[in-house]
Amino acid sequence: MTDGAASLLCRHLSSKSLSPSIRPVLESAFKRLTSRDISQAWTSGQWMTERKGGSDVSGTETLVKQADRSLQSTGVDGSPLGPYSISGFKWFSSATDANMAVLLARTHSGRLSAFYVPMRRTSPSNPADIELNGVTIQRLKSKLGTRTLPTAELVLNDMRGYMIGQEGDGIREISTLLNITRIHNTVTAMGSWGRGLAISRAFARVRIVGGRHLTEIPAHVATMASQHVEYRGWMHLTFFAVLLLGISEQSPTFHSPHPSPAPNTPLAKIQPSHSEAKILLRVLTPIIKALTAKASIAGLAECMESLGGIGYLENEDMEFNIARLFRDANVLSIWEGTTDIMASDMLRVLKGKQGAEVLQVLEAWLQRVAVPETTGLRERWWRWVMRIKGAGLEELQVVGREVMLELGRILAGVLLFVDARKDGDEVAVEIARRWAGSASTATDWREKVRWDRRIVFGDGDGGHEAVTSKL
Repeated sequence: MTDGAASLLCRHLSSKSLSPSIRPVLESAFKRLTSRDISQAWTSGQWMTERKGGSDVSGTETLVKQADRSLQSTGVDGSPLGPYSISGFKWFSSATDANMAVLLARTHSGRLSAFYVPMRRTSPSNPADIELNGVTIQRLKSKLGTRTLPTAELVLNDMRGYMIGQEGDGIREISTLLNITRIHNTVTAMGSWGRGLAISRAFARVRIVGGRHLTEIPAHVATMASQHVEYRGWMHLTFFAVLLLGISEQSPTFHSPHPSPAPNTPLAKIQPSHSEAKILLRVLTPIIKALTAKASIAGLAECMESLGGIGYLENEDMEFNIARLFRDANVLSIWEGTTDIMASDMLRVLKGKQGAEVLQVLEAWLQRVAVPETTGLRERWWRWVMRIKGAGLEELQVVGREVMLELGRILAGVLLFVDARKDGDEVAVEIARRWAGSASTATDWREKVRWDRRIVFGDGDGGHEAVTSKL
């Protein structure tokens, strides 16, 4: 949320039309949001959810009016308080201990708008004292996971703030923040799952069942191998989105100081232009947010199971605490939009006025990458396109998850084959084939067992050596 708020403020600070009265305020907040000095750095919250629902912000009841100028108070950074007074109730507010927030509220005309609000201000009676900026914490939420992040019900009463952007553009403004937080959500999902897989591998090296290490039991390793294949595919798609974000945030004329991939190499072919990156990122962000969250939850459940009873414990061996990772991961498919909301978001792009252009950019990208026909991915792509073109939005929304999953798996499969082609790594080739459902390199079940071990543990002996206490 801090990164997203910084991106939102940065976009407005780069505009020459920004009001001179708000520019120094946003500059101060942006400087603190991006500071590496712990005494200066700020974090940001994001307040949208109200009693009527989460992702549906149409029921927002928080109201805004012109503030009473008689309040003699400033923000803790010395900035003047904003000209707007905000009052209402935010039912599910993350990062209650943040220094600022971006929130949605309705103006006197009923138009939903975005606002920057500092969390604290100086006391009107004594500037040396600091108080909350018109905020009362009604209660903290009791959650399944992410318990170290305080989430609360907040009562807002004359909270002072500044409007961000134009009146009525609240959803468009907040979307800048949402796109960043959804990518962070994705990276968190992959990071948590990767940690779980690392613990699972380490445990398999030392756990003995029936006189054999788990690394020597083919069924156990086969399950781990399937998880590692899934992880590899979604990881490639995740960091392709990160690449797209990096390209889209630069000026079209930006020249990186780092060397570009050599022309006509696999890496050069997957790198889109600035305009293509923005289009691809728009359709890919909801896909990766939804699919990596679901994959991470399922994957961590498998990791937890791979440890047996130890995996179910939380307090005895913190190095093996997959249970906490699993609890925390369950918020990832809910926060910033549920799976169905993400599928609907993707379909609105594909069936909207930009839909034809999105499909053209995707097709051009696939043509440039030139994945072999033998992978089956090109055929799957054409079937998917025909389905999108042949059905209306309402019909597609019924099967939105299915449509989203298929596109995600096609794109991840393409990236896996690009990775395999880059250096000819045998394991990468096998993983790409398994992901795409192509013929495996293995000729019989014994060969498949050997490939399973290579996918999970590399080309060593399976790793029977003891592991250190710090994994």
